[in-house]
Amino acid sequence: MNKKMFMQGGRVGQKEAWLYCMGIYGQNLACALMMNWFMNFCTDVLYVDGIIIGLVLGIARVWDSVNDPVIGTVIDRHRFKNGEKFRPLLRATPIFIGIIIVMLFTDWGFEGDIPKAIYILIFYLAYDMIFTVQDVSMWSMTSVMTDVPDEREKISQWGRIVAAFGFAMVGIFPTVMDALMQQGVAKKDIYFGAAVIFGIGGMALSMLSANAKERIQATEEATATSFKENLKMLFENKIVMLVLLGNILNGLSLTVPAAYFFEHKVTATLFGQEMGGLTIMTMFYAFAYMFTGAGMFFTTMISKRIGGMRNVLIAANVLTVVMRVAAFLVGFEGNRIWISMVLFGIGSIPGSMFGIARTALWGDSIDYMEWKTGKRAEAITFAAQTFCDKISNALNTVIAGALLTFLAYDAEAIAAGAPLSDAFNTWIWPLFMLGPAIGAALYIIPLLFIKYPQELKDQVTKELKERRGEIEG
Repeated sequence: MNKKMFMQGGRVGQKEAWLYCMGIYGQNLACALMMNWFMNFCTDVLYVDGIIIGLVLGIARVWDSVNDPVIGTVIDRHRFKNGEKFRPLLRATPIFIGIIIVMLFTDWGFEGDIPKAIYILIFYLAYDMIFTVQDVSMWSMTSVMTDVPDEREKISQWGRIVAAFGFAMVGIFPTVMDALMQQGVAKKDIYFGAAVIFGIGGMALSMLSANAKERIQATEEATATSFKENLKMLFENKIVMLVLLGNILNGLSLTVPAAYFFEHKVTATLFGQEMGGLTIMTMFYAFAYMFTGAGMFFTTMISKRIGGMRNVLIAANVLTVVMRVAAFLVGFEGNRIWISMVLFGIGSIPGSMFGIARTALWGDSIDYMEWKTGKRAEAITFAAQTFCDKISNALNTVIAGALLTFLAYDAEAIAAGAPLSDAFNTWIWPLFMLGPAIGAALYIIPLLFIKYPQELKDQVTKELKERRGEIEG
């Protein structure tokens, strides 16, 4: 069979790899809309108080994150009749996720914050839990598509690259919203259209990931058989636990979503043309994604030069802190926003590296645990990835909601002509630019304790191949 492989000496064909990556792209169209814009929809369309929606979404994400290890264990312990663990789930989950996203971005006319909060909590929990099943299955595929470490790193790298492109595509949304609002289109209708395009459309595209093949199937003896055993393996996996702690600490960033800053505080001119804040926000993040994309293509090369993926994570966080502090000192008033945009863009180079490095590290950790204990538990390990993401997002959301209340932000009053509060005018810039630098600095601390030298990695890879060869023989 003359099939083009994704990399020389690998096991995955190019078509298979790219279909898998395109599924990730579609998933992240929907994910970006929910992550970056749902809170703004709740405050600016449903007029839910900031601290209430922050608590509701924070509670939902904490509760769902607690269920992640359970979901991971269920996936690890179950195989479908064809022997697969993940692909059938990649086919089934997107349908439900897309429908729920549209329901969440619909204004049903509820009166009062409490009925709105109850509805949001119920359907957000449903969204998060089904999304977890999809996400755990999707990223677990990187550990079963191939047993070649370099190929696994390359697939992880390209998966994260297209995921970033998915987020970047949703980055055009502020400009579209700006233009439609100037034409008199209601904000709630704009959000509903976005939910249909990015929610249902993105999830339909995500089904392409099911074209990837599961090649690595552990023997019955190598499969963890109980929730207790899975949790024990997870807590013994020091690499995973240290990266997880770093992610949780990163959630302590004192910041608010960018839309609040750009919509209400930013105006500038470019080539004599005055531009609105949301349009500048699109340009700001489009410029950042250009740098982010550049970083993604060189992650594996940089990893080899600076001593592994752990060092990539450390260097990425250091650069984030330095560039954000520099941008803050420059300021945003008038055309200084363009200088800050350049600094912010340079500081965004590491953004793409986080996911690539973390996924590769956790794939290595699964091999290490099999080498050490004779057991593999892919799903619960990658469930830990969604667990730490959700805990971090939950902390961010609760903090953002509390900060909006501290800033006395009232979208309904502002829409009626009320001025922004003094607290908002004073604090929104430092919160937007410096807040994430706090989380990045905290992220570095646990990473310093990860010890997995290249010599040990090579030994693990070699001995596992020998063991699997004996079983197959």
